[in-house]
Amino acid sequence: MKPNDFFTFNGGNELSILPKCAILFHQAKGLSDNSYGGQDFVASLHDFFVDDSKHETVIGAGRLMSKEDIETVLRTLLQMRQSKVNLMPNNIVSLSDNHIAWTVPEKIRPMLFNIIGMPMQKMTVPWPRLLLVANRDGKLAIAAVKGRNRLSAKTRLFHAPLMNVSNNGAVCTGSATVPIECGIEDLKQWESVMFDTAFSHVNNQLTLELGRKKKEVDT
Repeated sequence: MKPNDFFTFNGGNELSILPKCAILFHQAKGLSDNSYGGQDFVASLHDFFVDDSKHETVIGAGRLMSKEDIETVLRTLLQMRQSKVNLMPNNIVSLSDNHIAWTVPEKIRPMLFNIIGMPMQKMTVPWPRLLLVANRDGKLAIAAVKGRNRLSAKTRLFHAPLMNVSNNGAVCTGSATVPIECGIEDLKQWESVMFDTAFSHVNNQLTLELGRKKKEVDT
């Protein structure tokens, strides 16, 4: 299938685009394992025709589309995208349409605390080297990294010794303004979510214990 399979382009003094066919997606149940769409939907292809009695365009009866038909449509849409080439900064670990992962070097920087029952506090502390992962769903995850070598699939990651971070690395962003995109140009905004907002609670008891005294050990 090609773009012209879906629309008719009329030239002349005024350009007009008329629909030729449409794809409808239907929720389905009980499909076999070899069906497309994760067994959740099927798609059908429909032609348009003009109802002379009502002088309007009507969608006609359709036919079910195969997995190959769906893949052809998706490939066509991908080919219509404008390609964009970016030079990758050294701190980028991985990048896709849905996520970006990058490292931030160790640095002494401010850390804000806004804990219930305590006044707002600001301390200047050493932050470790960090691996951050952001996605287009507005989620941010973080881990600590030892050393300064470039990361690989075998690099060992550590729990970040930070508040508001769960034991799986997920960051509780609270009321922070989260970027809607996750491209290279959005890194500073994502880092601001981590470095410029106040920590309020401990999510990972394996890294920090807030306001608790450790039991004395007899020697």
